[in-house]
Amino acid sequence: MKPIFLLLTLVIITCACTPAANYKTERDEVMKFHDVVMEDHGKLVDHQMKLDTLLKSLPAVRQKYPAMDTLREKETMKQTLEKLNKAEDLMNDWMHKFEPDVTGKSDAEAVTYFKAERLKIGSIDSVYKSEITSSGAYLAKFGK
Repeated sequence: MKPIFLLLTLVIITCACTPAANYKTERDEVMKFHDVVMEDHGKLVDHQMKLDTLLKSLPAVRQKYPAMDTLREKETMKQTLEKLNKAEDLMNDWMHKFEPDVTGKSDAEAVTYFKAERLKIGSIDSVYKSEITSSGAYLAKFGK
């Protein structure tokens, strides 16, 4: 009985000493993570531009790589570009819907909101990283 009482006391003391989540801290974390993801946005746009340039210069690609099936590569380029565009659309959509002003919400509601937004931006980050890696590997075939 005594060990249970000591454990219960320890849990109560620990909980009492742990500060409650602060919505401003949570919001700051979301914004910091957003900034990190936006650093990758530059890479994403760079890959979009390189693919667009390749698509517009297929005759030159054909001359440089005569054995390449340019019709198949054109389709692959379009699909790769579309995936990058969708990743960018995810970020744009999130940014338009994100609401840093929590007027009218309790601290607990605001904390819950920002934690959910952190998960969303984390998911977008995963998509960004995946599409940047995939398109980068594809572009490497062309020395880009």
